Amino acid sequence: MSSAFIIVTYRGKPYLEALFATLKRHTDLTDNRIIVVENGSGDGTLEELQRVTSGLDNVEILPLTSNRGFAGGNNVGIARARELGSEFVVLLNQDLELSEGWLPPLLEVMSERPLVAAAQPLILLHSEPELVNTAGNHLHFCGFGYCGGYRKPLESLPDLQSVTSVAFASGAALMLRMSALDQTGYFDESLFLYHEDCELQIRLRELGYDCVLAPRARVYHKYTASFSAQKYALLDRNRWLVLLKHWPLWRLIVAAPALFGTELAVLAFAAKGGWLTAKLGTYGAVAKQLPSVYRDRRRLQRRRSSHATDGAVLTGNMSFDGLEHPLITHFANPLLSAYWGFARRVLKVR
Repeated sequence: MSSAFIIVTYRGKPYLEALFATLKRHTDLTDNRIIVVENGSGDGTLEELQRVTSGLDNVEILPLTSNRGFAGGNNVGIARARELGSEFVVLLNQDLELSEGWLPPLLEVMSERPLVAAAQPLILLHSEPELVNTAGNHLHFCGFGYCGGYRKPLESLPDLQSVTSVAFASGAALMLRMSALDQTGYFDESLFLYHEDCELQIRLRELGYDCVLAPRARVYHKYTASFSAQKYALLDRNRWLVLLKHWPLWRLIVAAPALFGTELAVLAFAAKGGWLTAKLGTYGAVAKQLPSVYRDRRRLQRRRSSHATDGAVLTGNMSFDGLEHPLITHFANPLLSAYWGFARRVLKVR
């Protein structure tokens, strides 16, 4: 099974030597390709790439003149992998280090489960390798995506051997089946950054595919949990674009009271956190994209499979390190979980 490893770089000079050292040390590169998309960093990243890949015959560096974001950069790499005839693409963040044996469990699940279109390894924190970065991401029915098991001790995870379905696999280290991407298309470049891995996998699930965690595969992520006003605004803008594009009408109607309540909470959070102006700007940004969102929505809802799996993985719970406020843990989570449980059991919302 041939794979193409796609690495999108942007101002990643400090990370590249460690990533490529572990890639070469722990990966059988026979019959596989490494495609590096340099997102117009302009800071010496391209020159560092040329240095650390010296001597590797199966590396192709594709320099871009501008930053096209996670979505656009990976789309360039995926398109090249399609030209090369790769069966799978493996997206790798520039700030990863890989462990011994990280790749075979991902290939194994793709070989044994033809309905799996996306698979991630267990991603651990590089600075605290006994703690989880993500064991598969969760998706709230109000559109919030977040890392599953973040900062939990590795030994606390219930099963470290079995492949398990997750709402969506992390784009930080992600294997994708090319034949499935041929049906869904690639990343939505209008999102640019954040939620693009989630949105793509919703499309895969709408066609009946599954997304999984293969925990025997391990990688280490130099993750930082810092948030700027711009990051918050992009996350929230993209959350609404995903909701409006993908949630079936009945799901949107049932979710509307919760969406209204969570929107008030986000506004309060933005005001307290100093990014209210950026949050208010998201309304105009979403409105500007509504015509294209509507066109995409009509197309996606028409092709939605009767075997779609996206609704089955939604949750009403938000459990993430740093979100332990009593209003969330003792009020919002129980209320929204009960509400979504009622919607699924009684109203048959999917």
